[in-house]
Formats: sequence, structure tokens, C-alpha cells
Amino acid sequence: MENVAENELGLVLSLAYPDRIAQRRSSGTSHSAFRLANGHGAEISNEQTLSDEAYVVAFDLMRTGRDASQVFRAVKIDIDELAEYFPEAFDDQEHVDWDENKGFLVAQQRLTLGKLVIKTRDLPAPDGEKMTQALLNFIRRKGLSVLEWKESDNEYLERVRCGVEWLPNESWPRMDDQSLLNDLEAWLAPYMNGIKSVKQLAKLSVREALEARLGWPLNQEINTWLPTHYRVPTGSNKRIRYQVGNEPMLSVRMQEMYGEQSSPEIAQGTKKVVLELLSPAQRPLQLTRDLASFWAGSYKEVQKEMKGRYPKHVWPDDPANHVATTKTKRQLDK
Repeated sequence: MENVAENELGLVLSLAYPDRIAQRRSSGTSHSAFRLANGHGAEISNEQTLSDEAYVVAFDLMRTGRDASQVFRAVKIDIDELAEYFPEAFDDQEHVDWDENKGFLVAQQRLTLGKLVIKTRDLPAPDGEKMTQALLNFIRRKGLSVLEWKESDNEYLERVRCGVEWLPNESWPRMDDQSLLNDLEAWLAPYMNGIKSVKQLAKLSVREALEARLGWPLNQEINTWLPTHYRVPTGSNKRIRYQVGNEPMLSVRMQEMYGEQSSPEIAQGTKKVVLELLSPAQRPLQLTRDLASFWAGSYKEVQKEMKGRYPKHVWPDDPANHVATTKTKRQLDK
């Protein structure tokens, strides 16, 4: 650098280390905080003269135990001069986002350098399309939880995600949180007509948007592959519980499963539903994914104990071939 004029040193180093261009953010008792163009934090000791500069390029720094790097050597730069000589390093574009502190939409023309916002200029109120984009930016930043999720919406998404896990050969769209956030424009934006504020996001039908993302014919087939309910021998429809990473489960009183020869199968026969067999008082008695083996084996121990505890109820010797019931012995005898 011996042939570089002192007033040009900052420009040269900025070209060599564009990710280390730093913008001053605040001053503390012992150091000033900067933000690097790569988004990381940096600190310059207040004992250094450069700690008061608006912009520097740090060419000697080291990561410390804190979240910010310690800058040992840097050179001040004139950001306007840098923009004049190296305009390709800057990005000048319109930015529309929802300001949650102010509670309204902010539209600005922003000049940025990497992660640094160099200059801003307020723009007129944006149109509906830009309003939608601003709200999508807000959702992407805050996460899907800012939407109004009903219990049925969560259950639907969990069921679809189980389908993705259990039937990988089917043509599922990506349904994990990150993919949904990345593709908000594709699946959520079409359902945001008339939505003009964060508060109005509660009007969105998350289920409709998710179903549209899943598309046809998967929306019909998932009801066959992963049904929401299973019809037990008594004729009652019992809800199947789905949770990614776990087996499907169904809770039902043991008497209502009499006559069922084997455990229900779903997901094109690849998954057996875990049965949580309950007492007449709805307390868990047995977990099994192999009902036939349970009837032929450990049911005898359950039968012995339950006959004494619930003598009014039916505890047959051959439950696999007995008529299912929701009634007591007295009710059956009438």
C-alpha cells in the first residue's frame, strides 16, 4: 500500500474487504458499537480515534467471547465517495414493511451496502400489492405464529406433515415452517385481498391457504391415506391423533373394540394405529399397535383385574370375537 495516497486508502481497503465496511451504531462507556456489512457486530475501543467515525473499514479484527468482533485496526471512509467510485457495491431499491412499533406501513427508498442501511427516503403510501408484500415481510420476520391458527388448522398441517414423512414417494409440496415462510407469496398472498393491517391477519383462513398449497388430488387422497377418524366396531367415530415423529394414535374404551381382529392400518398400509385402550372410566389400560397379540396374550391379566374393579361391565374370555358394546351387563340384558 506504499503507492496508495492516504486519502485513497479507505477506498482501496473497502474494495479488498467489502464485508468489513462498518457503520457506527452507538457509543458505550468503553467502546463504540459498529455493524459490519456482513451483518455481524463489531466494537472499537473509545481509546481509538476511529471510535467516533460514522464509517470505517476494519482490516484487523478478531472474534471475541461476546457477539461482536474486536477491531484493532481500521481506516475511516467517506461513504458518499465510496458510492461514487464503487456504485456496484450498493443497492438502491424500494422497501415496504410493516412497522409494528408505529402500527402502520412504512414505504422507503433505501440505499444499502450489504446489511447496512446507508440512506432512506420516505415514499408515498403504497398500493394494495405493496401493502400485501409488506405484511408478508412482517410474517416472514415474525414467524407463522402471527397468523390466527385454529386448532383444526394445526391438526390439518400436522396430518399433512405426517403424510410427507410416511409416504415420501408421493408428490408432496414442502410443508415445513421454513418452506412455508419462503413461499408466502405463492400460497398465502392469494388469500390476503382486503387485508391491510396486522390486526386484519386474523381474518385469514389459514386452512384454505394450506389446502390450496397441497392442491388436487392430494387434498382428496390424504383423507383416504390419513383419515381424521376411525370407525370402531360400535359405530362410533374416534379421532386419530397425528404428531410428526410419533405413531398415529387412537383412544377408545376397550369394550368398543371387541370383535376387532387386528389393529387399524393407515398410510397405504404402512402404519398401524397405536390403540390406547381405556377403562369404562376412560382411564388408560393398555397401549398396543398389535391388537391381535393383545387379545391373545396380556388381555387375560387386564381382564382379571378389571372384572373386580368394573364388575358391571363386560369382560369376555374371547374379546376378538365378542360383540362390541358401550353398555353395561344390565343394559345388555334388557
